[in-house]
Amino acid sequence: MKATLIGLAFAAAPFAVLADDPKMVHDEPALNEAALIRHFDKDDDGRVSRQEAIDAAIARANKRFDQLDTNKDGYLTQDELNAARESRRGEMQQRGGDRWKAADKDGDGAISRSEAEAGMPLLYRRFDQLDANKDGKITRDEMPQGKRVDGAKPSQRPSE
Repeated sequence: MKATLIGLAFAAAPFAVLADDPKMVHDEPALNEAALIRHFDKDDDGRVSRQEAIDAAIARANKRFDQLDTNKDGYLTQDELNAARESRRGEMQQRGGDRWKAADKDGDGAISRSEAEAGMPLLYRRFDQLDANKDGKITRDEMPQGKRVDGAKPSQRPSE
């Protein structure tokens, strides 16, 4: 359990910290070095000290602990961690479904090669692999199990 908590804290820290940072310029690419320095450099000397990094990590860990400790008893249980994981999975599935709908310009429920190129570059790179029936479109059923953007179960498995 200790390893799970530490992993959660460190994996999410850089992403979550920058999301709420008023000093970060939002039109810059996320997580670039300059943005990270600006975020963690509390004394504005253009560099991040060990203490500034430690303080930021402790603040982030405390914030994340408070989010995970839903019953506010000062302890994390496996049930709380499971609930947080399921909640996060649901959020990711929702965002994936929203991205799918946004990329599906013609609204046919499938992503064509041009739609993938325009709106889903990672999908586009694997387009030929994922288009199991070679019809020039990727349906949700052709998405690998566990990698589905909407979280729904495939109605039938593609032939391999």
